[in-house]
Amino acid sequence: DGVTVLEDDRKAPVAMPDYIHNAVARGDIKSVLRWINADRTEDRVTAIPSPENTGAPALCTASVFGHLTLMTLLLQLGADVKTRDSNGCTAFDILLTSSSLLMMRSVDRDVSSSVRLLLSWGAVIGGDRSSRESASSAARVCGKHELTNLLDSELGGRRCEIVNLS
Repeated sequence: DGVTVLEDDRKAPVAMPDYIHNAVARGDIKSVLRWINADRTEDRVTAIPSPENTGAPALCTASVFGHLTLMTLLLQLGADVKTRDSNGCTAFDILLTSSSLLMMRSVDRDVSSSVRLLLSWGAVIGGDRSSRESASSAARVCGKHELTNLLDSELGGRRCEIVNLS
């Protein structure tokens, strides 16, 4: 009849219960992994919490609270470093905002390890939300000198540079 129907094979994201979002924020690895592994047919590692809980995937929440081990486990289980929260920010973007850096300075938390981890899994400096220069400047103002050096380095925290792929 001349009508084309396009099907969307993508599944709707899994809804993350509030108690799991809270467990991620606390760094409760055991509870988070138990919930993720309870149903491996669902993509629970990329589940999205309710909008009241910022709509941030577990990787974003774990990175804000500095739970490096949980971040590593989520990435190993398949969390996408480029997944965005309800505001369109990745975990990397969230870490490099000046307000996040100021908050982390007030609690004296080193964010360099988290940034290095996300970079090693493919996060991009100067993506949609922040430029390399603005992120480096924010880190410098907040007294995060190791992070400033990391962001200013030629490879930006990556261990190697890939050339001549063709």
